[in-house]
Amino acid sequence: MAARRPSYRDGVDDDPRALLRRESRSLVQRLRLWTPTRFAAQAPSHGSRGDLVHHLAQRLADQASDAEGQPRRPLPRLEGDLVLPDQLAVTAEDLAGAADAETARRATSHLLLHRHALLEEDVPTGLVRALGLA
Repeated sequence: MAARRPSYRDGVDDDPRALLRRESRSLVQRLRLWTPTRFAAQAPSHGSRGDLVHHLAQRLADQASDAEGQPRRPLPRLEGDLVLPDQLAVTAEDLAGAADAETARRATSHLLLHRHALLEEDVPTGLVRALGLA
């Protein structure tokens, strides 16, 4: 009988690329429920919440480009914030497919920092430990 693979819920490190996929999908699902008014609300140091989501998507796109050895390209800021969850989903998946473990771990940490700012929720303790965050 094969042993069960430990997960961050156990307080044990999990595959960083899987964590990036899981946490980005979770955030994207929640953002898809937002209205334009919610995206327009203020976010500390980034202008609007929409600006913060775009910043995160750009950061993930930059890291994916670096991991693939490709030049960085600006992510367009499309009209209407309701497309931002899709941009975030695509850039996170691109990065998860190209990143090494350490890059994926740093990207997930960055994503969780912004998730906290966007949703005003604490990050689960087991996930904090799995990522080696303070």
